[in-house]
Amino acid sequence: MAAQPLTLELNPELAALFEQYEALTHVSAEQYVQQLVEKTQPTLAAMVAALQEAGDDEAAVMELFGRKMAESMLRQQQAQA
Repeated sequence: MAAQPLTLELNPELAALFEQYEALTHVSAEQYVQQLVEKTQPTLAAMVAALQEAGDDEAAVMELFGRKMAESMLRQQQAQA
């Protein structure tokens, strides 16, 4: 699957912080956000799975989300071992 672009609008304060960060680290705002989003992919996947399984039951969503996050973390730890 090809990568899909995403456009974000930043408030002036945040844009200025990213400009300062890039000047110090040579990491662009785009690179920073891309890395951040990729690192949180397991969280997003767990939330989507919980919403799919629980439907409109908010309490069940949170319970399933917690379980799925724990499972994800366990798999990640096992892969690093």
